[in-house]
Amino acid sequence: MSIPFDERARSGRAPRDRSRGRAVLRLTAVASAAGLAAAAALAPAVMTAGAAANSVADYWESLPTTLPIEPVPQRSTILAADGSQIATFYSENRVEVPLSAVSPVARQAVVAVEDDRFYQHGGVDPRGILRAVVHNAGDGGTQGGSTLTQQYVKNVLLNNADTTEDRARATETTITRKAQEAKLAAQLDRDLPKDKILEGYLNIAYYGDGAYGIGTAAQHFFSVPASRLTLTQAALLAGLVQNPYGYNPVVHPQQALTRRNVVLARMRDTGVITAAQAAAAQRAPLGLKPSEAANGCTASRYPFYCQWIRQTLESDPVFGATPAQRRRFMNSGLTIRTALQPKAADAAQRAADDALGRDNQFAAGVAVVQPGTGHVVAFAQNRSFGLGEGRTNQIYPAVAAFQPGSTFKPITYAAALEGGFPVDGVQDAPARFRPKTLSYPPGGYRNSMAADAGRLTAGQALARSSNTWFVMLEEKVGVPKVVQMANRLGMSLPAAKIGPDEGSTTLGTHDVSPIQLASVYAAFAAHGRVCKPVGIVAITGSDGKPRPAQDPACHQEIRPGVADAVTAGLAETIDGSDPYRTGKKLSIGRPVAGKTGTMDGNSAVWFAGYTPQLATAVWVGDPRGGQRYPIESVQLYGRRISSVFGSTAAGPIWQATMTALHEGLPMQAFAPVGPAELSGTHAVMPDVRGLPRDQAVQVIQATGFDVRLAPTTAAPDALLGKDVVVSQQPAPGTAVGLSGSATLTLSAGSDPGVQLPPRR
Repeated sequence: MSIPFDERARSGRAPRDRSRGRAVLRLTAVASAAGLAAAAALAPAVMTAGAAANSVADYWESLPTTLPIEPVPQRSTILAADGSQIATFYSENRVEVPLSAVSPVARQAVVAVEDDRFYQHGGVDPRGILRAVVHNAGDGGTQGGSTLTQQYVKNVLLNNADTTEDRARATETTITRKAQEAKLAAQLDRDLPKDKILEGYLNIAYYGDGAYGIGTAAQHFFSVPASRLTLTQAALLAGLVQNPYGYNPVVHPQQALTRRNVVLARMRDTGVITAAQAAAAQRAPLGLKPSEAANGCTASRYPFYCQWIRQTLESDPVFGATPAQRRRFMNSGLTIRTALQPKAADAAQRAADDALGRDNQFAAGVAVVQPGTGHVVAFAQNRSFGLGEGRTNQIYPAVAAFQPGSTFKPITYAAALEGGFPVDGVQDAPARFRPKTLSYPPGGYRNSMAADAGRLTAGQALARSSNTWFVMLEEKVGVPKVVQMANRLGMSLPAAKIGPDEGSTTLGTHDVSPIQLASVYAAFAAHGRVCKPVGIVAITGSDGKPRPAQDPACHQEIRPGVADAVTAGLAETIDGSDPYRTGKKLSIGRPVAGKTGTMDGNSAVWFAGYTPQLATAVWVGDPRGGQRYPIESVQLYGRRISSVFGSTAAGPIWQATMTALHEGLPMQAFAPVGPAELSGTHAVMPDVRGLPRDQAVQVIQATGFDVRLAPTTAAPDALLGKDVVVSQQPAPGTAVGLSGSATLTLSAGSDPGVQLPPRR
């Protein structure tokens, strides 16, 4: 909120004289600004000399006239999907309360000790300044002349400061700052009701010991709401504002007691309470009953998920264009509802801990994503949150630092299906393979087992995890299309750095995170619908109004038939009939699709899989770096195993997690593969010649093809208007592969550079 200055905005007041009359008013501000001694010396000159009065008036007019009142930092709360609290965090522990929720005696105490003429003066109090001048001239100590309104203005300016330099300017002891505060206070008094100013002051003030605002201070020191503050409690809090550190009752109880009694005496002297009430209250003890609000993720039951949410708030531009704006937003009293499902999170954590324990050299990162929504409903890792021995702040499920190995192979398969490779297509995979157009290691690509070679279908190749079969398929599809498919499905591979001959790409040699891999598999489960993984589902401000949240941007990225064909192939891994399938011991008693992953040299092992309801990816490795610290053997479920694969280390964690997650969920089957995918052809190209451009685009996209426009238009034809399709490639009636596209040539006068809508 900004308070504009309008010299004529004094409701019911006549305009002041622009020379001596206004100079007196402005002298009040300058007196406050220039220092009390300087003000005393300046007063006679201004009152007797018109030139000096005009000088003061000119100085007053040159000062800023607008006070931007930014929201004060407040405590924000993170909730799970079921509404239970995950954590609270704050930069300043504050919960704003309306003035009606502050006990009357608490309001009276603050006004009595800070500004007893608050309801009489106009924001700047000449009488108060004069009293301070007289008091400070003696030897009774220093007394300030700032009104409660001026103090509020100072706190607002300090709250608005985003940098160290801004904060220094807001607190510097200079004539300019004091004069600015005075002018802003005078204007604020015109524009806001007194009670609104008092409410703002009570909520912005610091009461010490980490408590900001009277609502939080009442809870912190006495464990009561501000509406139930008693006389002695109210007097103590009112006294803290002057020196929240020196009068902190937790650290300095005697000084706090003395200060409280000063406030009580001031309340007596101003007639707020009787002498008898003051005397009785002054004899009472402090009566503290302190309580502490948890702050941050360390105290959370789900600390890593909490930290992921905080990092998202700090980094996602949807919450502010700059880091400062995002910090202000996240500390503005938000209620943040997340996708986390406590039951799922507990199951994933239990599975990771049971398998590896918290003190294992090797770590597990587990991510669970809901297909079709992008909601990250859980993740876990077998580490304790924090700093020190055996602890970490690194969020393994969210870090794109682990090579996915053979869990990447279904992406190559999806790219091949789009290009027309039939679901029942067969390749004769050799034991060793040296591709003609792709790079390969010395001796060529090899398989893990002899059974991985031979004449295999896609389902068999996935179930056995044949390396040579998928490098052969990648060579047919092309590395760029494989990389493009990976990023379309939600990965973040560095496409510009991956050469078109990098044959190892299909074997998962580029880093991803467990969340990314789970999201890719969730897209297969959702029939090709891709969603950005999100943790923040909804945000409500302190005013109860909705705020921007993360958008999963769900959209149909690949045809349902392609995704369903991938699912059919992955279903062979666990419950298929192939005796050599890698996941045959990982059944969860319902239809499931999945894939093992083991990196060369055992630098990491994976298992990722899904049902129609949930997709889970599990990584196991050494977080210090798998290449330097490979998994030669691992302590798993209390015993050491030396034969470490995706199916033996990551697979059991995935199985335990998914079994627990599906308790009580209805059993759902996967969709069957359509005839187009079985045959490897999508459909015939429709004939759109003679149709208007937009209609032709809709027809072709509805059939499942991409559309592009030819860079040049057709020759002029007097019978055709602009934006009409004259010719197309491929020709109408052509059988086109699953990744087919059409190029349309428009009539003369059309704009071939027009932006076409993407296929959904």
